[in-house]
Amino acid sequence: MKIYVKTIAKITTGLLLITTQYNLHAQIPNTATITKELPTAKGKPTKVPYSHMALTAKLVGVAIGNPNWYNWCVSPIQGKDGKIHIFGSRWPAAEGMEGWTGPNAEIAHFVSDKPEGPFKYVATVMKSSLFPDKRTMWGPHNPRLEAVDGKYILLYICQNPSKETKQRIGMMIADNLNGPWKFAGEKGGIVIQESNDPQHWTYHGDIGTDNPAFMKIDKKYYIYFKSGTPHQMESKYGYAVADNLEGPYVMCDKPITDNVSYLEDAQAFKTNGKYYLLTTDNLGGNTGIYGYISLWESKTGLSFKLADSKIAMGNLFDYWGTEEDHQKLLATPGHFQRDQSGKLERPAVLILNGKPAYFYSAADVNITGGKVSESYVFKINWDNGN
Repeated sequence: MKIYVKTIAKITTGLLLITTQYNLHAQIPNTATITKELPTAKGKPTKVPYSHMALTAKLVGVAIGNPNWYNWCVSPIQGKDGKIHIFGSRWPAAEGMEGWTGPNAEIAHFVSDKPEGPFKYVATVMKSSLFPDKRTMWGPHNPRLEAVDGKYILLYICQNPSKETKQRIGMMIADNLNGPWKFAGEKGGIVIQESNDPQHWTYHGDIGTDNPAFMKIDKKYYIYFKSGTPHQMESKYGYAVADNLEGPYVMCDKPITDNVSYLEDAQAFKTNGKYYLLTTDNLGGNTGIYGYISLWESKTGLSFKLADSKIAMGNLFDYWGTEEDHQKLLATPGHFQRDQSGKLERPAVLILNGKPAYFYSAADVNITGGKVSESYVFKINWDNGN
């Protein structure tokens, strides 16, 4: 992620920042017209087809926003109580965007009676002070929340300051979303890290292993992860598999995605007998459009091909406002804007009654006028990934 941040910084150099306060927290109307293509892709060739959800999604509003915190990753789930729970990453606003790697970053629990929100803060689930080895672990980030075998698992990454912020993947387990949570396995929660074998594809991964996702396939447990070898911008996804939920997990011998451009942020899920990965296409090389979201389909969950992928979602401006609204927003100094495209990040779907029903994501621009990042919720129409 270190190189990626630098790359985006170059792309966004000189962009205007924004201060105008748009009163849209209650509900954000969808004023964009969605037909056979998304507005920001007009006149541009796409490499893969659109999914039904991409063309019909409706922006509902802000999922999580707070002027005192940068809110970023979101992982939603319907709990046993019927409520919608989100575990999200956040860090103090005073630390700026790069505070996500620091010791004050945390994973927080939010809850709502309905998918659209509003979501209220419940508790901090994970922070640096809770790690068993503070010399090599801090800055929990990238939460993925899943239910399996009657339990809940929380996957996350942590920085390793002893190795130039090399990242590793950890797991916590609980019987209840309100805890108590315990570290999985016998390594302080760490379940995946780069290989020490020079022949393995993750050896000397540029930032280690990160961006976890999870699925249980048959009787085995799979954690999907990203690794960039030798360079972060050449990242691909792989998996680690175990016979037991807490491991040990064994990494696959080669990547399982044939992406031709940088990707990250996977969520894995199964519906109607098919397996899916939801990822970002940060630079646009996989979908053809900068910053769009990819939906990868597989019959086995063990290999994902571009030929079987679609555009899952566009960017935030495809679902909010008119072109005039966009230009007005981009011309107003002062508020959070990391990328003027309105690119979505850390995508996630909420599964209800066995299929995706809502889409959640952070964004590289704050359309409600705040100075920090916030996440948004969209109503989607799932049509078997078509």
